[in-house]
Amino acid sequence: MGLVKKSFLFLITSWVYADTASLVLENDAMVGQDHHYTNGMYFTWMSEHDTTFPDLLPFIDLEHKNVAFSISHAIFTPENKDIRTRDLNDSPYAGYVALNMLAYKSSANFFHEVGVNIGMVGPFAQADTLQKSFHSVFGFDKPEGWDNQLDDEFTYGASYNIGYKTDPISIQDLSLDLTTHIKADLGNFYTGTLVGTSLRLSSIPMRSFITTGNFIGAHESSLLNYEPTKSFNWALSLGVFYNKFNTYYIIDEAIDEGYNLDKLDYMIGEKLALDLFYDALKVSFYLKSTQTAS
Repeated sequence: MGLVKKSFLFLITSWVYADTASLVLENDAMVGQDHHYTNGMYFTWMSEHDTTFPDLLPFIDLEHKNVAFSISHAIFTPENKDIRTRDLNDSPYAGYVALNMLAYKSSANFFHEVGVNIGMVGPFAQADTLQKSFHSVFGFDKPEGWDNQLDDEFTYGASYNIGYKTDPISIQDLSLDLTTHIKADLGNFYTGTLVGTSLRLSSIPMRSFITTGNFIGAHESSLLNYEPTKSFNWALSLGVFYNKFNTYYIIDEAIDEGYNLDKLDYMIGEKLALDLFYDALKVSFYLKSTQTAS
């Protein structure tokens, strides 16, 4: 089993006209770490229900349809960033940027999501510039090994995600619901399957789905059925997930280039989240803990 890895996540979700947009920031430095998957930025736009876009899932008989687009950017580094040469016993430097296009069919209890994505791993992502600027602003040591990052590689993939949410259960003045989802990805950057379930306690019944998210990338499905609240409200959730890997480009390519790493087999983890709602704004704080096995 690999070492426990923790990441702090900050999410803002706001309504733009009748559509929904979100910004997710992840960084492990907030819990005293700064290595491997170390930073992520994800922007998502989702259309309103019953969009005028063509129905891309006509074989699914659910009442609502949406489309969404997201942009993902992630940074990967070794643990020791003070050396200029490659550390063949640790993960390589790498940047990743991708565009994801998704279509949804959903109801109050179910959703189906199909997506396609394209992206790049390598200098094209400008991860070195972003990390060096971040470290300079906050007074961290400059990472020295970006000259050894993985070369540019075009990536592509497809995904299918299905989820189920229970009807809210009243507990005195509070509400309790459970969301379970299964997601499969096929592509040259990542191929694998993720199964997760999340239990949510909230001050009012929630229509939105509360999933454990993705291995790496935006959490688009969390925008489904999101609606503004007329006063301050909150939700506290705890999720667990299991992620089985077949392909993970960052590790697989490093092994091909002579790094002394083991192919990633699976990951298990937990996610604790606090959501705060007011009018059209949602602010969330996440703490995610993961363990990996080779």
